[in-house]
Amino acid sequence: MIRRLIDAAEARAHEAVLRAASERRRIHGIGVWIVNDGEFASTDALFGKIEDALDLVARYTPWRLGGMRRDFARILLVRQEGVRAMFDAARNCSLDTYFVAKFTAEQVGSSIVHEGVHARLRRGGRTVPRDLIAWEERLCRKAEVAFGLRVPDGAAVVERARIALAGSDTDLAPLAGNIRLRTRRPRGGGFA
Repeated sequence: MIRRLIDAAEARAHEAVLRAASERRRIHGIGVWIVNDGEFASTDALFGKIEDALDLVARYTPWRLGGMRRDFARILLVRQEGVRAMFDAARNCSLDTYFVAKFTAEQVGSSIVHEGVHARLRRGGRTVPRDLIAWEERLCRKAEVAFGLRVPDGAAVVERARIALAGSDTDLAPLAGNIRLRTRRPRGGGFA
C-alpha cells in the first residue's frame, strides 16, 4: 500500500518535470510531448515526422489509431540512447529523438504500431508473464510486417521485422533474461 502511494507520487512528479520541459501538441487525437536538445533536429521537424508517421497509421491501419488514443497516455520524444522505442509504466509510447529524426516516417510509424501492441496487451494494468515476452514480441513484429506491407515504401519495415521473427525467442526478447521460454506449438494446431 505504501509502496503504491510512493510510486504514484514519483510518477506524478516525473510527469510534472516532463510537462515543464516539453513542447506539446495533439496529433490525430494523441498528445505528443517532445523534450528536445536540438542535437538531431528541430522540435518542429520532430513534430512533422510524428505527424507523417501517424498520417500513415491513420490511412493504412486506422483501427490501430483508435486503440492508441485509448491506450497511450501520450507519445513522448526524448533522447534515450540505445532504445528506439518503448512503452513504459506511465503508458508513454516513448521514442528516441535520434531515431525519429534520422529514420523514415514508415519506420517511425512501425515502431509506434509495435508499441501500440504492447499498450493494448497491458491495457487495464495487465502484465505479460516473463515466459511469454517472446510471444508478445512476435505479436508486435507481426503487426510491423502487416503495417509495412500496407504502406508505400514499407520494404525496410517488413525486412527488419521478418529478420527479427526468424530469430530465436532469446534473440527476439533479450529482456526476458536467462529463463526457459514456453515452447511454441507447431503450425497446424498439432502437438509435437
